[in-house]
Amino acid sequence: MPLLKTALAILVLLLAGTLSPLAATPQAGPTTCRIVATDPGAGSIIATGDKLYLRISYESQVPVRFQVEAFRQALRQEDAFTSSTPPYNAGRGEALAWISFSAPLRVDEIRVTAFDMEWQELHHQTIQMVVIWEAVEAAAERSLAEWVGPMLKHHRQVFDQAYDPQPQKPETLFDVFFLFSFMAIPAYLFLQIKMLTRCPSGWRNYVIAPLLPIVPLCLYSLVGLGMETAYWIIFLFRYFPAALAYLLIVWVVKWFYDRRQRAAAPR
Repeated sequence: MPLLKTALAILVLLLAGTLSPLAATPQAGPTTCRIVATDPGAGSIIATGDKLYLRISYESQVPVRFQVEAFRQALRQEDAFTSSTPPYNAGRGEALAWISFSAPLRVDEIRVTAFDMEWQELHHQTIQMVVIWEAVEAAAERSLAEWVGPMLKHHRQVFDQAYDPQPQKPETLFDVFFLFSFMAIPAYLFLQIKMLTRCPSGWRNYVIAPLLPIVPLCLYSLVGLGMETAYWIIFLFRYFPAALAYLLIVWVVKWFYDRRQRAAAPR
């Protein structure tokens, strides 16, 4: 069946085109973060409700978010108010984080932890630093370091973009491609089941071909060695349209083959 061999070759090419962007995705390297400045500094006494600001320098190959914790004699202080944790862009840059307490407290250790988008810890740094929050009546507003204002503004911009990552409407072509990819998932599953149950055994080897990449990847992921969730979504959205196209080709080839067989059969 030369036509079926051609169809199988087309599936291989489609699969290669689907997986090549994933294979080309660079592996995430080590993420590092470092507290380069604090406001106020070590040994300061600040009013309850006031914030301890941290200026963080980081380098990461994936988007990263930061969380601040305070410790007293190695015990984590639970009643803290902390900054939001929007994801900062991958690469090299600076981030802002802060921590505050509403009740009088003395801490002696500050820790900042970097997480990826799925809240997997990437790196952390701990510094020994005494800061005291005290209840002060009619406390005057303290002067902030020069770097706090611009970094607070940037932090709010990162936060806004995290909740509105696409303020402009996507292009029409992107909408069409997304809709086609989404509709291809149920269409492929329906056609796959129908052809597996109705095709003769001689054709079943070709019909089952699209399942060959999916089943090993599912088993691979069940033991904790598979792709991240984001990569799974990318793979499925790119693979199902290719698998659907392959099954349609096989269906058309089978239709022409059956038609030719009926025409050649003696009457």
